[in-house]
Amino acid sequence: MSHDDAGAPPAAPPWATSIDRRDHAKKLKQTRPDAGAKRVLDVDHVSIELRGKLIVDDVSFFIPKGEFVCLCGPNGAGTSTLLKAVMGLLTPTHGTIKILGDDPDRGHHRVGYVPQRKGYDRDFPARSVELITASLRGRWPVHVKEDEREKARAVLAKVGGEKLLDKPIAGLSGGETQRVFLARALVTDPALVILDEPTAGVDVKGRAELLALMAEISRSDELAAILVTHNLAAVAQTAERIVYLEGGKLLGWGLPDEMLGQSSLTALAFAGTDHARHKDEE
Repeated sequence: MSHDDAGAPPAAPPWATSIDRRDHAKKLKQTRPDAGAKRVLDVDHVSIELRGKLIVDDVSFFIPKGEFVCLCGPNGAGTSTLLKAVMGLLTPTHGTIKILGDDPDRGHHRVGYVPQRKGYDRDFPARSVELITASLRGRWPVHVKEDEREKARAVLAKVGGEKLLDKPIAGLSGGETQRVFLARALVTDPALVILDEPTAGVDVKGRAELLALMAEISRSDELAAILVTHNLAAVAQTAERIVYLEGGKLLGWGLPDEMLGQSSLTALAFAGTDHARHKDEE
């Protein structure tokens, strides 16, 4: 797919929602984002080797302010490894990653992350409000202050989970847990939020609710988002653009209508469920 170079059609008005921009780009056949747009994330010729094996191979793309991108690929495609580099947990072997112009070790605080696997002790008597407050402070709170409680309540309300504020985390359903972790990711007002297989382990009702919630997030013209998923319903309902990796390489970057169902992009053509991590990406 071709880049938008000189003479590209004008971008949608800056006040347009993400869904409006997707429709606008579709009408203009504007496959890639406007190269002059403010970039929240810029991945430039990034390669990553782990244990002597090339996992990510010369990948380049960028995400402008307000864009909701679905990062897709079959099992072992390199998506998890790339996200670790975006969050500053891995250093690229070659190339650069910038978050609002900063390296990940300086810009990581502008990234909110909702993990696929929730790494917490279910026997630990923690409440949702404490988990969210810990994200604000950067450490576990002994006591939640009133202003912190209000911020936690407000962000839970945004994701339809206000009633979960004082509930123990151990007793939450899969969908409720995802709402709390999403609130945890959003409470610091990030410029970019990463949603890593958010519908994995969630029942049918909870999955439908999460898809509706992600569709609302995708309408923001301020918050950029990366959704990692194999769920085609999530891709269709939320993606402004798709970034597709396979074998560590960037095989596609464009509008959903241009990419969904292409037989060469196996994860988009045939898969419709969430997936577990490949052993090389643990």
